[in-house]
Amino acid sequence: MASSVTPLLNVLLPVIVGGTIGIVGSFVGPFFVQRAKDVADKKRKRAEKFEELVAAVVEHNQWLGALRFFAIAGQGSLPILSPMTKIEAVVSTYFPEFEGFVRQFANESTNYEVWILDTGQKRVLNEPGYENLTGHDDVLTKYTDKRAEFLVALKLFARREFQ
Repeated sequence: MASSVTPLLNVLLPVIVGGTIGIVGSFVGPFFVQRAKDVADKKRKRAEKFEELVAAVVEHNQWLGALRFFAIAGQGSLPILSPMTKIEAVVSTYFPEFEGFVRQFANESTNYEVWILDTGQKRVLNEPGYENLTGHDDVLTKYTDKRAEFLVALKLFARREFQ
């Protein structure tokens, strides 16, 4: 009897092992494929948000230029919502490692905005000397320095993370 079971076992054992591998593979394989896909999607989404962040920093500089033109020259239209809101939202959600840079950048941006609005108020009140733009170089330099620091940090991050 042992001799008749052995050939049957020799035939069935590879079928059982192969079937088991197939069944396990059909459950485990999609798990790993989905996991790899999720990691790739997360990386792609993070890259897209990083691009939005850099664009918002550049857009913020243009926004300040429009604000300055409107408030001091009295031309153009008052720009809408500051891109700083988007910068802060993207950083707090996706890139918390940049929160320190954003705080410093936002602080200098606010100082520059206050200077722009104060100078614009002097223009509206027709105060003599407002056109001399007293203090402009100081606030602009501090703003551009913080902006440059932030952009350098973003550039280094991009090289490390996305290349």
